Amino acid sequence: MTISAQQARVADASAPQRRFGLFDALVSPLARLWSGDLNLGRLGMAAALPVLGWVFYTTSSGMIDIMQREPGDVIGIAGTLIATTAVLTMLAATSWSLGVDLAALIARRRMARERMIIKTGVTALVFAFVFSISAFFSFTYYYNNIFKLSSRKIVAELQPMELATEVLLPATKDIAAAYEAASARIAATPSYKAYLDSIDGLINTARQAGPALREAIRKRQEAQQAVIAQAASQAALEMESAQAAMRQLEDARRDIEALERSIAELDVIIKAKQDEMTSMAATARQEEQLAVDAAHGLDGLGATCGPNCRAHQEKAAEAMRRVSALRQTLAGPANERANAVKRRDALNAQTITLKQKAETASAASGRPMPKGEAALDLDATLRDLAALRDQLRLEPTWRAVREAKPLCEPILAAARQSNALPGSVPRDFTCEPQGEARDLLSARDETIAARAAFDKKCGLEAGLRDELSVIVAKIRSAPASDRGAAANGFNDAKTLVDACVVSGKAAGLTDDEVRELLKKSDAYLRTHSSERNKFELAREAFWSFTPDSTMAIGVAMAQDAFLFIMKFLSEIFKRGYEARERRQFAAPIDLSDDEEQPVDIRAMKAVLRAARPVHGDMSEIDPDAEAMSALPPNVRDNIMAILNRLVRDEIAHVDRKGAYLVDNITVGQIEARLFAALKPRSARALHYAADGVLASGPRAYYADAAAANLPRRRSGALERYLIAEPSPMDRRSAG
Repeated sequence: MTISAQQARVADASAPQRRFGLFDALVSPLARLWSGDLNLGRLGMAAALPVLGWVFYTTSSGMIDIMQREPGDVIGIAGTLIATTAVLTMLAATSWSLGVDLAALIARRRMARERMIIKTGVTALVFAFVFSISAFFSFTYYYNNIFKLSSRKIVAELQPMELATEVLLPATKDIAAAYEAASARIAATPSYKAYLDSIDGLINTARQAGPALREAIRKRQEAQQAVIAQAASQAALEMESAQAAMRQLEDARRDIEALERSIAELDVIIKAKQDEMTSMAATARQEEQLAVDAAHGLDGLGATCGPNCRAHQEKAAEAMRRVSALRQTLAGPANERANAVKRRDALNAQTITLKQKAETASAASGRPMPKGEAALDLDATLRDLAALRDQLRLEPTWRAVREAKPLCEPILAAARQSNALPGSVPRDFTCEPQGEARDLLSARDETIAARAAFDKKCGLEAGLRDELSVIVAKIRSAPASDRGAAANGFNDAKTLVDACVVSGKAAGLTDDEVRELLKKSDAYLRTHSSERNKFELAREAFWSFTPDSTMAIGVAMAQDAFLFIMKFLSEIFKRGYEARERRQFAAPIDLSDDEEQPVDIRAMKAVLRAARPVHGDMSEIDPDAEAMSALPPNVRDNIMAILNRLVRDEIAHVDRKGAYLVDNITVGQIEARLFAALKPRSARALHYAADGVLASGPRAYYADAAAANLPRRRSGALERYLIAEPSPMDRRSAG
């Protein structure tokens, strides 16, 4: 606060008090803020306290979420509260101190001396340390409870495909590299080189073909046409025989079905008659036994064949007659059934022969027939054969060899027939590779089949994608309470990916590559599974810089840095309000050097003459300037003493060029002291009265304008001499 502001306060204190209304209560803080009377530090602290309380809540909540082992862990909660209190205490202290120091350095209220820089640097390091701790745990709170609610399932849904991409893409590249290496190995074998050289020799021979070679090709085509015609005739006969056999087989099958139905019907009739005959035979035996018992007197009528005996004998005879009649009627169906069975067995034997004949004829007709070829276009054949040869150089496969063989054979046969076979073509050449190349090509077919199966099952755009989509659908449809759905889905996806890696061994992966890929899959599961340590999950989320984590980091850092920002801005604004106070223009002073004046006066004049305003409300004093060097040694020594004292008091500092940088306020104070030393007391009093002091009368002659208006117990000698003191009654009436 300047002298003008103090004088204004004294004047306000002496003025009569007016009524203080509601509007004044509302406007007073703004007026005090504009006039610079409001303590911005306290205002910033009052605004920062609720924010600091919220920071305590978010930091402690994030720390509890990570450090709490189980619900109800009282020890963990107590330790978390203690740690949070310690961290936020250090954060508040360092924020306050760092805000004050940085604002003072920026506003040039403190010189950037080594001690000040070290203090500010150490404070900044401690602030950064505790700020990072608080911001991390606040981030954990926001990320887990607010920002990640919308993306937790999204992350879990993306993990299966990310795992497959992380592991299977390198596997696919390794398989392709192994395939290329196998191609180079096959192409480097001597037998395969001999095969390609033979193809090249035939192509060169055919390109230089004479009439003999072309005639040999024509005759071979005629022979082939004859063979084709004979084969077609034989195939037609076999087809006709097969069709006749099929018709006979169908007729036999229909007859067998009719006989089966007839045999079934006869079996029912024969079974009924046989059952009745069995029943009648049993009845006859029973009646005969009863007749014998009656003849022996068991019926109580004596041991003679009486009426009961004869009745039983008649029933037995009747039953036997019925049996005889049934036996006679059974002979016809039994003979008919025997004939049907005999015919059925004969037809069954015939169907076996017919079926074998039909199958043989069908197989013969199903065999590929030699195709009738038009007149051989030698130039087109050579172009196709040369293209296949180039393809075989890059990618040796049996498929390309089999496609090249029909093009090679006519040229080879014609060359042999016309004795035009080149020396590079062996006599036993069959238009196919031999030896080691043949075995490698056969193994390559298995590898190609395994690659096709691998691509179909484990391709990211094929079967594996469908299986992973099913897993993702399960994760998406799982309720929020099912915390294990994401982890279980991730484990299922890993099982599928590992199975694909193992199956890739047949497609070309080596054992070492399979082990490395499985290790990579395990490492990915460890680093991305939701079942990991909570601190590790929070740390990974902090450095992931996803939209959610970035938003959480921004909010956490903003709230934790709020106290520092408020203190820093309050100090900056305080400097601005102080600079806004009006300064009175002092009366001009003669600053020229006068040898008759004291040395201290000459030194202050020299300082004011040499002070050159620079940026930052500072003035530069160069002790090596020409004006300074021209001064007497004693004056120059006083100047250096004054400047060095300012540096020791941290009011000034020395720059790299050796010049002294002094605050303009200090320069103004030097000017005021010089003015006070040069002017008489009456002039000093008039000067301060013009500056806004309300003193009058003899008190206006005091050098200190503020002290002139202070109440005194008794008047000074000058006042008593010039003006009589009022009586006590007058003073009470004036009050």
